[in-house]
Amino acid sequence: KVTLEDVSGRHALLMLIGPAADDTAKRLTGAVAPEAAWSHVTASLDGVDVRLVRGGGELDAREVWLLTPATERERAWKGAIGAGARPLGAAAVESLRIERGTPRFGADVDASVLLPEIPAERFISHTKGCYPGQEVVVRIRDRGHVNRHLRGLLLDGDLVPPPGAEVVADDAVVGQVTSATLSLGLGRPIALAFVRRQHAPGARVGVRTARGTLPATVSDLPLSR
Repeated sequence: KVTLEDVSGRHALLMLIGPAADDTAKRLTGAVAPEAAWSHVTASLDGVDVRLVRGGGELDAREVWLLTPATERERAWKGAIGAGARPLGAAAVESLRIERGTPRFGADVDASVLLPEIPAERFISHTKGCYPGQEVVVRIRDRGHVNRHLRGLLLDGDLVPPPGAEVVADDAVVGQVTSATLSLGLGRPIALAFVRRQHAPGARVGVRTARGTLPATVSDLPLSR
């Protein structure tokens, strides 16, 4: 028998990202984060029991999450700054998310999206049976294909299209933007969009906005590595 309990309010989660994430976590806790994604080890932060969790690459290739009691979030935050970390604002986090091609529920995906439509191969098991949606995943793999994919868009110019903007090719609508931002890493507007499968990475498309149609190039995800 398993009982599930929502304990979100009891914990705080700090995400250390970037090439120095592991060194910063070690300076902060004295522990080494494991390598396997989402695995974790116990550690101590000034006498407080915490967990170091290896992130799954949602924002950066190197991520260490620091799970602390909610009552210790301020101490953990100050400790991370003291260990060399620098705070990131919401705009920077959104830029990293879209660059990595990480979909956000409610913005890029919802219950109507099929798993094979998004870049989620690392989440899919083709050998484990009887999980919700498994039959659909196997049927698409063995018998056909999906008609659209979540892709990246590299936009020309400096305008950022709004979510919901139509993606067009040869005057036909072939997709829709789900998220967009000015990439701080790439120095240009970028977007996530569902695009018809015929328009593979490298294809040129347009994005319709109130200020005209913006030229763009379809790209594989992630947009930056």
